Amino acid sequence: MADPDKRLAEDHSWLESQWPGLEVKKDQTEHNPTKIKNCVTELQDILERMQGSEKGSFGTVSAKTNVMTLSALAKDWPAGKAFGETLENGNREFTQVYQEVIQKLQAAILLLQSGAGTYDGAGLANGGTKSV
Repeated sequence: MADPDKRLAEDHSWLESQWPGLEVKKDQTEHNPTKIKNCVTELQDILERMQGSEKGSFGTVSAKTNVMTLSALAKDWPAGKAFGETLENGNREFTQVYQEVIQKLQAAILLLQSGAGTYDGAGLANGGTKSV
């Protein structure tokens, strides 16, 4: 049986319409290192906000969603204990996913920085000028 992820990567019929760039043709792909670097800058700003101390950052979100040990407080009340454990598990999962998003954003930034450098170098090698 075919790998469904591979099928989706090759068959774009699941998209609402054909997006430009899905069918890459040799020597017809052009990348602008300046645009890539601008994208990196914007992503870095988002990452700083996510890791910072302002509203919506990891620190504030995890602090505001922390339910401490409600299940321990409700140990003599089974429904309360179950509810507290559910909230604690939800908080743990939510903060874990938030951390994973931060890690993946960091990886995306590094890949884009590397790509911009590669295209910059290729442009210089082909007689162009270095982008900003």
